[in-house]
Amino acid sequence: MNTITVIGNAGKPVELKYTASGLAMGTFTLATTSGKDDKKQTVWHNVTVFGQLAEHVASSIEKGSHVMVVGKLDISSYEDKKTGEKKWTTKILADEVGLSCRFRPVIADKTEQVVGQIAQAFGTPKFLQEEAF
Repeated sequence: MNTITVIGNAGKPVELKYTASGLAMGTFTLATTSGKDDKKQTVWHNVTVFGQLAEHVASSIEKGSHVMVVGKLDISSYEDKKTGEKKWTTKILADEVGLSCRFRPVIADKTEQVVGQIAQAFGTPKFLQEEAF
């Protein structure tokens, strides 16, 4: 079984792209740090997410977010065009990504839920009705 779990800080916002077939693909880096003081060591992980998860991650994760990633470790090789050397890359193909509540609370966006409750209590405002568009 090839499963890896990494918890760290997002190094940059998620870069979201779409393939020619319309599949969403997001990439970002995640820093994990261990050790203390002068023995502190940071390792950077490349993370790739696909599909609806990629879109959700892109709208939820920002630089510095404390994130948990569960996925598969992907190791591949390529030939350096300049030197002809064989080089290796690693990345995590994420199955699950979530914000961590360890250092601060995660505030969920409840806008749709609140608008629904208002509409239920008072009716849908004219500007939100389909015929208004």
